[in-house]
Amino acid sequence: MERGHDLVYVCYDNGAYMNTGIQRSSATPYGADTTTCPAGSVIQGKPQPRKNLTKIMAAHDIPYTAQASPSHWMDLVKKVKKALEIKGPKFMNILSPCNRGWRSRTDDAIMLSRLAVETCYWPLYEIENGVTKVTFKPKEKKLLVDFLKPQGRFKHLFAPENENMLKNFQEMVDKEWGSLLKASGTE
Repeated sequence: MERGHDLVYVCYDNGAYMNTGIQRSSATPYGADTTTCPAGSVIQGKPQPRKNLTKIMAAHDIPYTAQASPSHWMDLVKKVKKALEIKGPKFMNILSPCNRGWRSRTDDAIMLSRLAVETCYWPLYEIENGVTKVTFKPKEKKLLVDFLKPQGRFKHLFAPENENMLKNFQEMVDKEWGSLLKASGTE
């Protein structure tokens, strides 16, 4: 990316190192229970918020960076086509549910992808030549708990003593969404 090669890097972001045992990564969401950051008596899952890989790549001042989801396939297809037409380095971060690591049903991938977008946990946007554009804005933004509840990796957050963690997580998502709307000029 930094050397300016003409390539499209596609990251299937499942929020952890899933293929090597569901280990936490910098992209693992706040509060998630993983094998290397388990929820228990000492900590309640990952204590840090996830790093935003899309924004990290955009900070390299590359011509095109996008975040997409399989639940919004037309948006995804448009972004892939656009990335293929642009010269220089491009980065696409695509949400990729993992039923084993997310501890969800095997047929819930698209539903979870849609909830991630509708709760603004995984907003759809692109940054082209430094200009940020939100490509999908939910008509009625859902609460983050709608996305978290179907996933076993977050079940501990619904214990009464972890109510504050749910509140903190929602605030993180709301803050990030507000920053994105501001950056795109669509507040």
